[in-house]
Amino acid sequence: MKRILKFLLTFILIFTAYSCTSLKDIARKQEAAKYNDIRATFITTQGDITFYLYPEAAPITVANFINLAQKGYYNNTKIHRAVENFVVQGGDPTGTGTGGPGYSIPDEYVDWLDFFQQGMLAMANAGPDTGGSQYFMTLYPAEWLNGKHTIFGEYVSDIDFERIKKLEVGDVIKEIKFTGDIDFFLSLHKDQIDEWNQILNTTYPGLKNYPVKPIEEYQGEALAYKEELTRIYTRQEEKKEEREWPIPRFIRAVERKIKGEDSTSSYEF
Repeated sequence: MKRILKFLLTFILIFTAYSCTSLKDIARKQEAAKYNDIRATFITTQGDITFYLYPEAAPITVANFINLAQKGYYNNTKIHRAVENFVVQGGDPTGTGTGGPGYSIPDEYVDWLDFFQQGMLAMANAGPDTGGSQYFMTLYPAEWLNGKHTIFGEYVSDIDFERIKKLEVGDVIKEIKFTGDIDFFLSLHKDQIDEWNQILNTTYPGLKNYPVKPIEEYQGEALAYKEELTRIYTRQEEKKEEREWPIPRFIRAVERKIKGEDSTSSYEF
């Protein structure tokens, strides 16, 4: 009898320990999902257009984009390129299609995010690792762009996509606003952002000052998020497993249902 009781007690302890570990793991993933839920709304002459951003897929690109927007870099810039049934392009303060922030950022690619869907938000570039501030929005699937341009966002609703299709050369991006904890996300990249801002403040001295807090101010939750970001961020030099990735638009559609949300040639492609 004692042996049976001892066995049951051991089993209960093991099960309890496993359950606690699982619950902690679930909580950690939920915390990461919360910080990854960042959305950008373009206030345009054609109406507001909202995108999901993908910090878990393109953290450097998203940090750069948010920082530029918060400093007012994109305010009152114009769509300088529009190709029917292909893309609309903006993000150049000069309006010529050749302007940029004065520095370049690396490309960021993941297996589960591609141009097989319409309404993707991606970085324009003049070749590998030459992204800066110019972005484009796709009007149709454009799979030949896969592996050539960093995707960092996707439209939220059908009305957003309808407004994307209305954008023409000369339309104004009045401002870009965000929802989500962008201050926390920017703090993860503070050192890089400080370097960018030194260049920006010299090249564009009239930009706003948007302070970024040190990551140490966030303590434990910062470490948990960084660990989760490292786990799911697939831009690493390792052997890739053959697996079928889900379509991002389907995932986002399910999320909305659960939540009840109803240039010159140098930057052309």
